[in-house]
Amino acid sequence: MAVRFVVALVLLLATSTAVTLAAQTDAGSVSGRVTDTSGVGLSATVRLVPPRLTTPTSRDGSFRFDRLATGSYTLRVSALGYAPDSAPLVVTSGQTAALTLRLKPAPILLSAVAVSAQRLGETKAAALDRQQSAVNLVTTLSGDEIRALPNANAAEAAGRIPGVSIERDEGEGKFVQIRGTEPRLSNVTINGSHVPGTEGGDRIPKLDDVPSDVLAAIEVNRTLAANMDADAIGGSVNLVTKTPEGPPRGYVAGQFGHITLLDHTTGQGGAAYGGRFGQGGRLGVLLGGSIDRNNRVINDVEPSWAVDAGGRSYPVEWSERDYLYYRTRYGLGGDLDYRFNDRSSVFLKGMWSEFLNHGTRYVYDVASGGDSAATGGIGYGTGVEVAREASQRRPTEQMWGFTAGGRHALSGFALDYSLNYAGTRKSVRDYRSSPFDYTGATPLTIRYDGTNPEDPQYRYADPAQTAAVFAPSNYTLSKFRTSDGLTTGRDLGGSVNATLPYRWGDRAAAFTLGVRVRDEAKVFTSRETSFDATGTLTMDQVLGSFSDPNYYSAITRAFEPFGPVPGDVATHAWEDANPGSFSNSTDSVGNALASFSGSEKIYAGYLMNDVDLGRLHVNLGLRVERTRSAYVGHVASTPTDTTGNPTGPTTVATVSGSQSYTDVFPSAQLRYTAAENTNIRVAVTRAIARPNYSDLAPSLSGNLGVTYQNDYSNLSAGNPDLRPQHAWNFDVLVEHFLPSVGVISAGVFYKRISDFILTRRFVYNGPYAPFDGYYGTRPENGGGGHLVGFELDWAQHLTFLPGALAGFGFDANYTHVTSSVAVDTVGRTAPLLRQAPDLANLALTYERGRLSSRVAWTYNGANIASYSDGSATAGGDTYFYAHSQIDGSVILNLTPWAQLQAQVLNLNNAVFGFFNGTPDHAFNIQREYYGRTYYVGMKYGF
Repeated sequence: MAVRFVVALVLLLATSTAVTLAAQTDAGSVSGRVTDTSGVGLSATVRLVPPRLTTPTSRDGSFRFDRLATGSYTLRVSALGYAPDSAPLVVTSGQTAALTLRLKPAPILLSAVAVSAQRLGETKAAALDRQQSAVNLVTTLSGDEIRALPNANAAEAAGRIPGVSIERDEGEGKFVQIRGTEPRLSNVTINGSHVPGTEGGDRIPKLDDVPSDVLAAIEVNRTLAANMDADAIGGSVNLVTKTPEGPPRGYVAGQFGHITLLDHTTGQGGAAYGGRFGQGGRLGVLLGGSIDRNNRVINDVEPSWAVDAGGRSYPVEWSERDYLYYRTRYGLGGDLDYRFNDRSSVFLKGMWSEFLNHGTRYVYDVASGGDSAATGGIGYGTGVEVAREASQRRPTEQMWGFTAGGRHALSGFALDYSLNYAGTRKSVRDYRSSPFDYTGATPLTIRYDGTNPEDPQYRYADPAQTAAVFAPSNYTLSKFRTSDGLTTGRDLGGSVNATLPYRWGDRAAAFTLGVRVRDEAKVFTSRETSFDATGTLTMDQVLGSFSDPNYYSAITRAFEPFGPVPGDVATHAWEDANPGSFSNSTDSVGNALASFSGSEKIYAGYLMNDVDLGRLHVNLGLRVERTRSAYVGHVASTPTDTTGNPTGPTTVATVSGSQSYTDVFPSAQLRYTAAENTNIRVAVTRAIARPNYSDLAPSLSGNLGVTYQNDYSNLSAGNPDLRPQHAWNFDVLVEHFLPSVGVISAGVFYKRISDFILTRRFVYNGPYAPFDGYYGTRPENGGGGHLVGFELDWAQHLTFLPGALAGFGFDANYTHVTSSVAVDTVGRTAPLLRQAPDLANLALTYERGRLSSRVAWTYNGANIASYSDGSATAGGDTYFYAHSQIDGSVILNLTPWAQLQAQVLNLNNAVFGFFNGTPDHAFNIQREYYGRTYYVGMKYGF
C-alpha cells in the first residue's frame, strides 16, 4: 500500500507542476488587509469571484491573490464573530489592486469589554478561523481561553484541547499526550521550530516550564503537512508567542492565591507592552513577561505490596509523605518585526522560561515483612522498620526558542526563510536525602488490613510501641545521598520555502518546494553520591519544626499522625561539618554508565501542492528526511578468575555508535466545503518517532546489592540496536462552524504503528560483571500496534435565547480511544502506554456585558504507565489514576481598562497517583492530594 501511495502522489505532483504557466493570461494581483473597526488585523477567509478563489489571511489580517486575468471581480470576506462584507474591484494588467476591509462585530453577539495588550490570534474567533482554513487538522486554543481559567503553565492549558490529556506531577500538568499516545510520540515546537527534551535522554520538553501568560495561542496539529517535521505520530504541539498589532498599548496584571493545605499562598504577575510604530505601522515591537510563585503542599501516601503464593496481595509498607514546594516560574516573550510593504517583511520572535522546581519532602516510612495473605490481606507484621527523613529538591529547568526570518513576495513566487535556536536545560544540585532509622529498644509489631486496596491500614500493637515510634531520640542517621546531574539539549535549524502560485485552468493552485535542516545535541551527566554514617547523630539533635496535624485527614483517618521529622537545614549542616562521621559509598562506575551524549542531524526536502477543485481543496505532499544520529555511552568490565572472583579493578570504557537512515513521508489531505461553514476532511499521512537518546546509548544504571538483584525496576539499560517507530495515520472529520463563534465537529482516526518501542524485562549478562544475573529492563522493538478512536467537539454561545439567558454557552469535547500492542515475548497484548480510553472537557460559560464566567471540568481515564504481568494483583501493570478536576473563574470588566478576576483551582480536590493491577482491581501505590486554591486578581490596560 505504501509504495503505491508514494508513486501515485509523485505522479500527481508532477502533473500539477507540468502546467504551462506561460499560457496563462493572468496579469494582475490583488492585495489587502482585513481588520476590525479599531484597525487590528483579523484572521478571516477571503473569497474572490469569479472564479471561486479562496485564501486565509495571515495573522496580521493581510492577504494576496496573484496571476489574475484582467477584469472585474467581487471580494467577499468572512470571519467568525463578525458580519461578512464584500467589495467590487478591477484588476489591471501589471498592477496590484489594494484595499482594506473593516468588519463589524456580528449583531447576534454580545460584545464584552476585554483588557489586553495585543489580542491578534488570541480570540476564540481567530482560533476557530485558523482551524477552518487550515489544510491539515489543527485545533487552536486562543490566548483568551488560556487565561480564562487558572492554567499556570502551557501543559495545563493544552489539557483543555479536544483529544489532549496531560501527565500530571506535583499538582500540575507536565507532559502533553495527544489522542492516547504517550509524550515521546509527539513533537513540541515554539513558533513552528522544534524544541529538544528536558529530562535525561527524553525527546519531549516539559511544558510545566512555560508560564501560560507569555503565549498567544497553543496549536495542536493532529495531522502533518509536508512542510512540518515528521516526528509526530501522535501530533504536534506548537506554542505561539504574541504578535504586535494595532497602536502601542500594554497591560499589567497580578493575582494572589490561598492554598487550603497548611494555609499556604501563591501569586502571579505579568505585563506586556507592544504595537506598531512608525509610518504605516511598519515596525512591530512587543515584549511581555510573567512570574509566578506556588507554595503548594502535597499530602501523599505510597504503600507497597507483596503477592503470596496463592496470588493474594497484601501491604508491606506505608510511605507517608508531605511535600512543601516553593516553585517559581519566570517567562519572557517578544517579537520584533518590520514590514517593508504588504509583500515583504522580516522578524525575530521567541520566548525564554525558567522553572525553579524547588521544595522540601518529609517522609515517615513504615515497612513490615508481614505474613502471608492467607487471611485475606489482614495480618501482623513483626520486625517493623521505621524511618523518618527530610530531603531537599533543587531542580532548575530552562526552555527557550527563538526564530528569525522573513517573507517576501517576489516576481511570480513567494519566498520565506527562517533560522531557529531552541534549547532546554535541567540542573539538579545537592538533591539530598537523609533518612533517620528507628533504633529504639522497643521492638515494633503492626496489625495491617489490606482489604481496602485503595486505603490499606495499619496500627501499632500497643501504646508503648506508638510512644516509642514518636520519640525523636529513637532515630539515628543512617546515611545520606545526593542526586546531582545536568541535562542539556539544543537545536539549531533553518528552512527555506518557495511557493509558486499558479492557475490550473480557472482553479487556484500553489506549488511549494522547501528544505529544512535540524541539528540537535543532548548531553546527560550523572553525579550521584552516597555516604554511610559511622557516627551517632540522633534526630532529637536536629529536630525540625515542621508539623502537619491534619495530614491526609480530609481523605482518611486510617494512618497514624505524621509525627516528628528532622530539620533538613540542621541535618545537612551537621553532615557537611562532620565528614569524618561518614564513609564514602559512591558508585562512580554507576555514574559513568548512566551518563551519555547524543546528537542528531535531520536533512529534509519536501514538495507540496495545493489546488482548489471547486469546493474541494486538495493538499498533496511528499517529504524525505535523512537522519544521522550518533551517541556516546559507557561500558564497564571487571577482570575475574575462573571462579568469577574479581582479579583487578573495574574499568570504564567509552563506546560510540551511530545510525543513518532515510524515510519518505507522503501525505494527502482533502477539505471539502459542503456548505459555507461546513467542512468534510479526509487525511492520510505518515510519521516517525525516533528512539530516545538514553535508549540508544549503551547506558546502564542501578543499585548493587542483594536486595536489588531481583527487582526489575532497579536496573535499566540502553539498546544501541533500536530502530525508529513509524505510523500510517488515517483521519476523517466533519466540522461545522457557528456564526456565534462556535463549532460542532465529529471525527474518527486510526494509527498503525510498526516497530513499536517497549520497555521489556531481561536478565543482565555483562559486560559489567557485578550486575550479572540482575533483573532489569531495557527498550526493545516489538511488533506492530494500532490505535483507533473517535472525537466529538461542540462549542456554542446560546445567543438565540431571550434576554439575559443569551449570555449562556458551553464548550464540550469527548474523545474515546482503544489500542493494542504486544507487550512481551509471549504475545500478551495491552493498550499503549498513556492511552486513556476516555478524555473529556466540559465548560459552562456565561458572557454578558461586563461579566464573563465559566466552570470547567476535565477528565482523563485511567491509563497504563508501565507494563508488568497484567494480572489483577499488586504484581500487575502500573496505572495512572483516572483524573477528574473542576476549575472555575469569574471575570468582571470594571472599566474598559480595568478587570477584576476571581478563580478557583481543583475545586473537588482531585487525586493524582498510581496503582498496580487493573482498573477493576486497583492496589494503591501512590495517592496524593493538593487541596484547593483560590485566586483574586486585577488586570489593568493602558
